[in-house]
Amino acid sequence: MPDSPIKIDVAGWVEQARTNPTAHRQRQGVVTILNAIAAKAPLNKKMFLKGGILMGLAYDSPRQTVDIDLTTSLKAENDAGEWIRGQLDEELPRVADQLGYNELVIAVQSAKWQRGGFPDAAEFPALKLTVGYAPRGTSQEKALKRGRAANVIGIDISFNECLGHIQILEITGGQELFAYGLADLIAEKYRAILQQVTRNRNRQQDIFDLDLLISGNDINDQFRTQILKVFIEKCRSRELEPTQASLGVPEVKERSGAKWETMELEVGEIPDFEGCYTRVSEFYESLPWGK
Repeated sequence: MPDSPIKIDVAGWVEQARTNPTAHRQRQGVVTILNAIAAKAPLNKKMFLKGGILMGLAYDSPRQTVDIDLTTSLKAENDAGEWIRGQLDEELPRVADQLGYNELVIAVQSAKWQRGGFPDAAEFPALKLTVGYAPRGTSQEKALKRGRAANVIGIDISFNECLGHIQILEITGGQELFAYGLADLIAEKYRAILQQVTRNRNRQQDIFDLDLLISGNDINDQFRTQILKVFIEKCRSRELEPTQASLGVPEVKERSGAKWETMELEVGEIPDFEGCYTRVSEFYESLPWGK
């Protein structure tokens, strides 16, 4: 069952960027997409927000990404991308007008399968959509209508993911958008940290996000049990067998801090990596592994 709704001031989030016209219009695009998903059945019951946008809207993260990360309970069928594209294209213009973004033209530009090209080529298929936006009556609008928008927002949609705790976000006009609950958000970020080794990636943002989530929320013993349960399920779905000592593996730590300083471009002043990693590791080790 979903957790109690969190009211999100999306209009305020957009207005925070008022002094930067590029970022302001970008946020208008993001909010239009989120409201379109929330308004369009059955997308509104089968799409679950996660990632940087969720961190920014619900947990006051300074790490304001633009691309939208979602998990879906839709079946990964060959035509899923075009079907989702059609659903969004029906809703986006209406929602932009409803939000008062009369000068914003917005439409899906592409929908492509990742990780092999087709959903049956991967156990965990993913779709990549791009949504273009432009000021009305400009050459940018003409490019958008040709499918070549200069400004785009990426939407990454994951299929076949484990879902535990769902959070409802109450956005514009009381509309409800489904999102990862805090337990799922924390669990997925810990799994991503461990997957750095097998996927040959560096994910410094997850340590930053986890430090914020852990320090900013009162997490009791019962909730720690929920986190561990969801975390183990998510790991086993990817053939990982985590232990209490997993974050002590040198390569995991090295990859987590390899590009730590690059986040200054995104958030400004950043905390010390060693302090962040220590806090995140201590919380991980404090989960009820023995039980």
